[in-house]
Amino acid sequence: MFKTKGDRLESLIQYVYQVLSDSANKDIEVKNKHNIVGKSGVIHNIDVYYQFELNGITHKVIFECKNWNSKVSKEKVLALKSILEDIPNSVGVMVAPKGYQSGANKFAEHHGIELISGSEESLLAAVIQKRLQVVLPDESVIGEPFYCLMEKGDSGQVTGTYIRNIDVNGKPFLILYFSKKEAEESGTNFNSVVRGIDKKHLTILCDYSDNLGLNLAIKQFMSDVLGVESKLIRDFFL
Repeated sequence: MFKTKGDRLESLIQYVYQVLSDSANKDIEVKNKHNIVGKSGVIHNIDVYYQFELNGITHKVIFECKNWNSKVSKEKVLALKSILEDIPNSVGVMVAPKGYQSGANKFAEHHGIELISGSEESLLAAVIQKRLQVVLPDESVIGEPFYCLMEKGDSGQVTGTYIRNIDVNGKPFLILYFSKKEAEESGTNFNSVVRGIDKKHLTILCDYSDNLGLNLAIKQFMSDVLGVESKLIRDFFL
C-alpha cells in the first residue's frame, strides 16, 4: 500500500525503468529513494535513481517526482539543478502531473533538465519514449503472433504511444491483431504504423495490464474484437 501519492508515482517510474531495462538486457541499476553523496559531501535523497555504464563512464539519471495538487515552481527546478551540479555525470528529469509554473520550462530547457507532466499514463509513456527506445517494436519485428498500431509523429517517426480504442464505457483499450493486413486497414483511420509484437514486447504489455490497468483486446481475422485478461495471454501465447 502506498503511503502517499508521491510514493505511488515514484514506484511506478521505478517499475517501468526496471522492467524495460531487464527486457533490454542492459546492466542498469534502478533504485527508489536512493541516497547518494555529492562532491560537496552532502547526502542527497533521490526519488528515483537510474544508473548505467557507457564507454567506461557511469551515467546517472536523477528523477524528482512532484505528485502535487498544484504546479511546480521554477525554484524547485533550480533546486534540482543544484543537485545535478553536485553529482558528476548526471542528468535530471522532473515529473509533475499538474505541470509547472511560468518560467520553469524555459529555465529547465536552458539547463538540460527534462520536465514531464500530464496524466499518470502519459507520464510513463513519456519516460519510456525519452530514455529506453529499445523496448519499442520497430518495423523489423515479426508478430509472435500479434500486431498493433503505434502513433506516428509529424516526422514519420514512432512516438512511443500505442493507438488505443474506446469501449462503450469510455475506457481505452489496446487491440492486438492476428492479421498484419487487417491491422494496416484499421490503421487508415489513424496517423499510425503497424508494428509486430514479439514475446518480449507482449510480456511488457501484460505487465502494464497487471500493474497499470492497460486493457487488452484481441482481434481475430474477420471477427469481432474480444477483451481479454493478461493471464489468458500469458497462458496461451507466452
